[in-house]
Amino acid sequence: MVAYPKLLLTALLLTLSTVAFSQESLMKEMDTALLRKLIDTAKAYYPKVKTFNHTVNIAEEGVKKAKLSWYDLLTYSFSYSPSNATTIVSPTLSGMQFGLYFNIGNLLLKPHNIKQAKSELEIAKLNQQEYNLAIEAEVKSRYYRYVQQLTVLKLQRETLLDIDALHKQAKYRFEKGEETLENYTKAIVELNGQRQTILSAEGFVLIAKSTLEEIIGKKLEDIH
Repeated sequence: MVAYPKLLLTALLLTLSTVAFSQESLMKEMDTALLRKLIDTAKAYYPKVKTFNHTVNIAEEGVKKAKLSWYDLLTYSFSYSPSNATTIVSPTLSGMQFGLYFNIGNLLLKPHNIKQAKSELEIAKLNQQEYNLAIEAEVKSRYYRYVQQLTVLKLQRETLLDIDALHKQAKYRFEKGEETLENYTKAIVELNGQRQTILSAEGFVLIAKSTLEEIIGKKLEDIH
C-alpha cells in the first residue's frame, strides 16, 4: 500500500517543474505596450498629477503677471476744475490737468519680482517632473505585482489539476480496495487544501488589480 506516496511524489515533481517554468516565464507575461498605456493613463487621471499641473500653470501666470507689472511704474492722474477764479488762499488752476508720475521704488523691485516668479515656475516644473518619475515607478511596481499574482494563480490552478488527478486515482484504487483509507483521506485533504490556496491566490489577484486601478484612475478593462 505505497501507491499514494509514489503518486504524491510525482505530483511534487510536477509542481516543482511548473514553479521553475513559471519563474523563467514571468518576464514573458509582461506587456510593455500595456504598461506604457497604464503609465500615461495614471499621468492623465491621477488627482495628484493634476494638482502639479495646476501648480505649474499658476506659476506661469505669475511670471506673466510680474512682467506685465512694468506698467505699474507709471501712474497717471487727471483732474478738471470748471472755475476760472484763483485766489491767494486757494490758488486752484482752472480747466483740465494731466499728470504722469514715475515710481522709482517699484523700478528697483521689478527685476527681483520677475526673477522670483521665474524661480517659482522652475521649482513647480521640477516638482512636477519628480512626481511624474515617482508615479511611473509606482505604476510599474503595482503592475509587476499584478502580473506576479496572476502567474502564481495560474501555477496554483495547474497544480490543482495534478492533485485532482491524483485524488481521482486514489479514490478509484480505494473503491477497488487497493488503497488505504488513510492515503485516500490524505488525497482529499490535499485537494481541499489546494482549493483553498487558489481562493487565496484569487484574492491576491483582485487586491493587486484594485491597487493598480486606484493609481491609474480607470478599470483595467477600459485600457485599450
